[in-house]
Amino acid sequence: MKAPLISASPMPRTAKSNISTSRRWLNLFLVIIGGVLASVGLELFLHPNKIIIGGVTGISSLFAHWTELRIGLFLFLFNVPFIFLSYKIVKKKFVLVTVLGLVVFSIGAIVLHPMPPLVEHPLAAAMFGGLCLGLGIGLVVRYGGTLDTLEIGDPSSRPPERVFSGKRMLIEKIIMLLNLIILTAAGVVFGWDQAMYSVIAYLIAYEMVYLAFRGFSPQRRVCILTTQSVQIEKAIRNRLRREPERLEAKESSSIAGTEAWMGQIPGTLYYEVHFLEMIWLKSIVRHIDPHAGIVSNPEK
Repeated sequence: MKAPLISASPMPRTAKSNISTSRRWLNLFLVIIGGVLASVGLELFLHPNKIIIGGVTGISSLFAHWTELRIGLFLFLFNVPFIFLSYKIVKKKFVLVTVLGLVVFSIGAIVLHPMPPLVEHPLAAAMFGGLCLGLGIGLVVRYGGTLDTLEIGDPSSRPPERVFSGKRMLIEKIIMLLNLIILTAAGVVFGWDQAMYSVIAYLIAYEMVYLAFRGFSPQRRVCILTTQSVQIEKAIRNRLRREPERLEAKESSSIAGTEAWMGQIPGTLYYEVHFLEMIWLKSIVRHIDPHAGIVSNPEK
């Protein structure tokens, strides 16, 4: 008589609940770390050296300079209206995480304000300040919030680039114009040399935000939404020697921002590429279809 086969029992609900709770606490801890990192970059590198970046953070720095008040007060004060405006549009989780990150960011900036800057050379301050500030904002963005409501919205609520691209382009142009005004104001107030360092800090912070949000894996999973899939597939095959992946619906839904649009847009291609190949991939796609949507996330 054969012994009955023992099947692996599914994980109990209590165990799943414990794992989920631990993960939430870990995410909140990383949000707090992000707020602390951002405050270090702002108060120990950028603000003491009169380096201004864009967004609400840049506006707060200018007002702190003009009024001689703590920058942490303006950080929270200027971000609160945007939080209330977005409360009914985006997820409640985004608002709660954003408030937590902003509280840590503002308190950290107030606590660190009396400390002397770690470096006084403007170029080094721009580089290290942009690095810390960008990584801090990026960590908060990665786990569902933001530290600068004028710069970055809720990533999980963004559709692919092809959908509502007109509205997104208009918003991006408005934000770009506001950042240009802020950086110009920094040049008028602190001098054009400082404005140059401000641009350097802004670019570094911008890249660090998206590096932290997308993850540090060198591989990228890319979803291309296009009406010219045949031509794009052929061009990528000839130039990058890459073949598109054939994914099951369940697997393909893990690519950020695509789950709500699967099956609605024809001509969907999936690739796995190195992050250094992303610029070539985008160049190929844009050359053939300038309106194609490109969504990517790190390979898990």
